[in-house]
Amino acid sequence: MWPLAAAGGVEIYPAGMRQWTGTRGRTDILLATVIGAPVAALSVFMAFVSAPGTRAWLVAVSLIVAHAALAARRVSPAASFGVVCAAFAMQTAVTGMFLVLPSTLVFPVALYSVCAFGSRRVVALALGAGVVGAVLVTVRFVHDGSVTAAGLRPDPFLVSGLLLAVVVAAWSLGLRRRTQLAYLAVLRERARHVAAEREERARRAVREERARITREMHDVIAHSLSVIISQAKGGRYAARSDPDRASNVLSTIEETGRHALADMRGLLGVLRSGETNDDGPGQEPQPALRDLPELLDRVRAAGLPVHHREHGTTRRLSPVAELAVFRVVQEALTNIIKHAGPTARAEVEFAWAPDGLTVTVRDRGPERRPVQESGHGLTGMRERIAAVGGSISAEPALGGGFLVTARLPYDARLFSDGGSA
Repeated sequence: MWPLAAAGGVEIYPAGMRQWTGTRGRTDILLATVIGAPVAALSVFMAFVSAPGTRAWLVAVSLIVAHAALAARRVSPAASFGVVCAAFAMQTAVTGMFLVLPSTLVFPVALYSVCAFGSRRVVALALGAGVVGAVLVTVRFVHDGSVTAAGLRPDPFLVSGLLLAVVVAAWSLGLRRRTQLAYLAVLRERARHVAAEREERARRAVREERARITREMHDVIAHSLSVIISQAKGGRYAARSDPDRASNVLSTIEETGRHALADMRGLLGVLRSGETNDDGPGQEPQPALRDLPELLDRVRAAGLPVHHREHGTTRRLSPVAELAVFRVVQEALTNIIKHAGPTARAEVEFAWAPDGLTVTVRDRGPERRPVQESGHGLTGMRERIAAVGGSISAEPALGGGFLVTARLPYDARLFSDGGSA
């Protein structure tokens, strides 16, 4: 797998990834051994035949070093190219006949590699080194005594032209390969980003689902327990003086507990099946405005007088909007039961205006402090109403008590995707 490359010219192979133990290092060592060793052996043999003595040994050593340097042509392209240049400089100083040796092909291979895998600065320097080397080798080859002694009369322009053509070809092919690697790196980086975004969306969906379940559990448990606790308090005293009333209280507690149990089973069914639909198979339908009278009856049975009135023409809301309204009314009444005291009474008002619905829940009890937003109650109400494009406020009312006002548009279905509960 190729390392990632930045589009701005960063090295294709970062320093931290150039390791001999990697696949690239092993592959290049294998190629240098299988292909390079026979070529080096042939070149050394030709060197000893054409120039015996010390010069042959110097050429042989430089050839072996150059071939060995190719093993690092991808893991360390700049160093590999530098060693090859030094080896060929030694050969140029010793004799011009090295140009006819098969190992001369090592230089264009090293030049290609440094252009494909090295830094951009090294690429420019490599081209300059190749051009200068071609000129120097041409001069050395044309004026070398062993070349002329062999009866060769090379044309300097032809030799330099061929060498420069080889240099430019190797340089161009290296740049082309470099572009291919950069393009592949960009594609892999883009794929990595897409995968990361997909994972983040999945994590966000899990967080939203957990928040949804948390809101539902809070609404169900807080309301049901508040009603049960309120009824239990009254039933404890009624059991002594009015057994019939105590029986009614126990019936209310039983009914409230049964509703809470059914709602909890529905939530647990969602968790087990992984379904997120409000009305999925095997689940109880989510509460809606049609269930509001039953909710008010349970609250009244808990001892809180509730007056409900509506103004305007009733309009149809989306299921998610009806659920949001139901939960807001439920949470507001639950807070009244818990905080407003035994003398409080509640008012629930629906104002159906042409542009939207305004829901008001107010208690006529003693003055209360503003609600703290550290819990799930008010936060859940805000999230539900915001999900359907509405707004909500909760504040002490003038003259005592507390006032919760929620406003939402009739086209709330447009916002339901972000806050389906």
